[in-house]
Amino acid sequence: MLTVFIGVNFYQDNEETVDLPSVIEGVSPLPNYQVPQQTSIEINLPVDYEIVLIVNNYIIPSSEIMNVEATGVFIWKPGPNKTFESWNPGEQNIRITWSKIVGLPDVGEFSWKFYINN
Repeated sequence: MLTVFIGVNFYQDNEETVDLPSVIEGVSPLPNYQVPQQTSIEINLPVDYEIVLIVNNYIIPSSEIMNVEATGVFIWKPGPNKTFESWNPGEQNIRITWSKIVGLPDVGEFSWKFYINN
């Protein structure tokens, strides 16, 4: 009797350091990561900031972005009645711009890409 196992292995180099602008406390998915289609984009900024999110050259309306104001977390994912209904497999290009809405001005932008698995 012969048994054959076929599997798929995804490797991610978690030792890679990611240089984010100092105002960004975190992003997910991280730059150059491979992620499943169910992935959402998460941007973590200090409180009192607002963002413009651009996904594959399309500006995402702020009404589609969940903003947890108390923590400064912004979350978006494709879905029904949104700019994108689902992720297409392959490279995803993300750009955010931010501005502080209280206190001294602070504006900037950051771009990265990640990959959606087939």
